[in-house]
Amino acid sequence: LLYDRKGCYSRLRALVPTLPRHGRVSKVELLQHVIDYIWDLQLALQRGPPRPVATGDTPEAPCIPAADRILCR
Repeated sequence: LLYDRKGCYSRLRALVPTLPRHGRVSKVELLQHVIDYIWDLQLALQRGPPRPVATGDTPEAPCIPAADRILCR
């Protein structure tokens, strides 16, 4: 069981692009990066494909403020 869990954590490290590639990261930090990455993906799906930005347009504000997305920190 422990071997499988270590393999899952290794897989998560490889899949999450926001994870720092240098140094070690605790399991809690790894899981927080996974949660943040899932939130980012969800927001990207809700927004749909990017639209061209016309001159003078302001960028669209995210639905959920970044401070509210961080659940465990």
